[in-house]
Amino acid sequence: MHHRLLILPFLIWIVFWSEVRAQNNGQEWINVYFNMPSGISFTQGNHEWDLIGTLESLIDSAEASVDLNIYDLEHPRIAFALVRAKERGVRIRIVTDNHNRNDSRDIDEEMWRVLGEAGIISIDDDGDIYREPGNIEDNNLINAGADMHNKFAVIDYLTPSKKDDIVWTGSTNLTYTGAYNTNNVVVIKDAEVAQIYMEEFNQMWGSESAEPNPTKAVFHKDKKDVSQHIFDVDGTKVEIYFAPINRDKSKPSISDRLVKLIKEEAQTDIKFQAFSITPTIPLSQTMWEVSSSGNIKLEGVIDPGFYSRYRNAGDIWGSPEARLANRMILPAKETRKLHHKVMVLDAENPDSNDVAVTVTGSYNFSNNAEFNNDENILIIYSDEIAAQYAADFSGAFKRAKQEMEAPAPQVNSEEWYSVYSIRDGGLFEIEVLPGFGYPVRLLGVDVPSLYAGEDSSEYFSGAAAGYLRNLLEGRKVRLSGPRGGVPKSRYGAFRAYVEVDYDGGFLPLNQTMLKNGYGLFSNYYSQHPDSVSAFKEYQSISEIEKVGIWKNPEKIGSVVLRTKEASQGNAAEVVYPININTADQATLQLLPGIGETYAKRIIEYREQNGGFKSVNELMKIRGIGEKRLQRLRPVVTL
Repeated sequence: MHHRLLILPFLIWIVFWSEVRAQNNGQEWINVYFNMPSGISFTQGNHEWDLIGTLESLIDSAEASVDLNIYDLEHPRIAFALVRAKERGVRIRIVTDNHNRNDSRDIDEEMWRVLGEAGIISIDDDGDIYREPGNIEDNNLINAGADMHNKFAVIDYLTPSKKDDIVWTGSTNLTYTGAYNTNNVVVIKDAEVAQIYMEEFNQMWGSESAEPNPTKAVFHKDKKDVSQHIFDVDGTKVEIYFAPINRDKSKPSISDRLVKLIKEEAQTDIKFQAFSITPTIPLSQTMWEVSSSGNIKLEGVIDPGFYSRYRNAGDIWGSPEARLANRMILPAKETRKLHHKVMVLDAENPDSNDVAVTVTGSYNFSNNAEFNNDENILIIYSDEIAAQYAADFSGAFKRAKQEMEAPAPQVNSEEWYSVYSIRDGGLFEIEVLPGFGYPVRLLGVDVPSLYAGEDSSEYFSGAAAGYLRNLLEGRKVRLSGPRGGVPKSRYGAFRAYVEVDYDGGFLPLNQTMLKNGYGLFSNYYSQHPDSVSAFKEYQSISEIEKVGIWKNPEKIGSVVLRTKEASQGNAAEVVYPININTADQATLQLLPGIGETYAKRIIEYREQNGGFKSVNELMKIRGIGEKRLQRLRPVVTL
């Protein structure tokens, strides 16, 4: 299938802006966009879309103002569009998150330098103001670790006419990975909607002028409620709310509104896609309760990073009951992260007198979103829009059930890619874009795996992992398919012939692993006939010479404890860092000084506390002090 997310951005710009221009006649409207394929053939809607391009084209069309409130601004396409707008005389204002701004990589700093040199001013949720490069006004607002997690922009609020005000929002961060995480965008042309987004923006900017005012800027729990929450957008009812709950509780609770919405509106089916959805919050409990009678079908897809935590903790979303009868909750299998925060109510009942309802925005279904972070959420009453979100859900649901595959990122068989990480003896990642690693498996080679089971590894997997690491770490590779050209992706990984830029020469990785006995020939997947015969010959030679795995052929295919294999060679360098929020007990026991007792205590703590928020929390585990923490710090991650 041809995927729009891989089309040249310029072509997407033309298609998107032609749609906007066709509707820019004073009429109000709502458009929604998705970057992954729908699970319904010939579905209507904007699926497989370039989501970064939706905002880029709106900025390029702006005549008077762009007000951008964004959790993470990284993508140079947006930076250059903002600079172009500034050069046209458009007023640009940017509000960002302090944590992302100050922890940015070198490539982010270059982008911020470009914005600063263009005279574009920004403020973060600590009140720090950034002007030209090196000119930073430091302030200290009340932050307490909360996130400025919004993703919205208001276009042309400053023009004399209110008929051209447009709001861009949804779940999409303006990062390299935001384009490959599973996301959605909502674009609304409506003056009243634009007004309340501006009210929210100006609270964080601290003024209505071009100059931010940190003495009046407020974020998080210090914000007041906006003037309006219910809108009529050309006949479509829309509700909009901003989080978090403020200190005097004068703002509506999004959690309470969603609970009430489900109880009043859900008649036949509930579908949700969630980056995170805490099992114990009222929203989760309400969905579980209303589906308990069997009258309402409950389907959901959760990002695997959070789903594994819920499953390991025995929470409802990972329980056996979540896959019985009218419930089916699954871990996502997407190109990268499932980043949606979406619910759809009654999308399967279009003939009902009650309209279907869609919930979307930046609001993760969690206590942090409710009580701490700056968020926005939209509730849209529309059968047409619900159908588009349901079609997007069907794609994620089919991918989760492995009935269809997520699209692979675009790669070039002539390009050299940095090795992003090494995950096993036969599995590594290439850096497709900054911060985005995509898996690669060796075509024609079956390498023993460190991860054969809960606490077990295949014989010789430790040596194979260490050998692959020695060959790849710090080097670049290029990939090709069975007959040259771009390799195919199957089950979330490229199956490729791999060439390594190795000390000035070009090393054929697949052949090298076979010749040295670090794998066996595999006839799975399409391969070049010449490679098949050559690979069989390489295995035969390594078997005769008794190298590698062939030193003990009787052990081939056997399974041993992972702790034993991980200690072979430098395989531990492949295993680390270990994620203390998701690792099972056997994996935790690979950590230095962590035996069975400590591993159980770590799991018990994260189940009781909703996971670790920082590595320092390990010191709350009985028996783990400062010295042990220092040993653990380099080899653990969240």
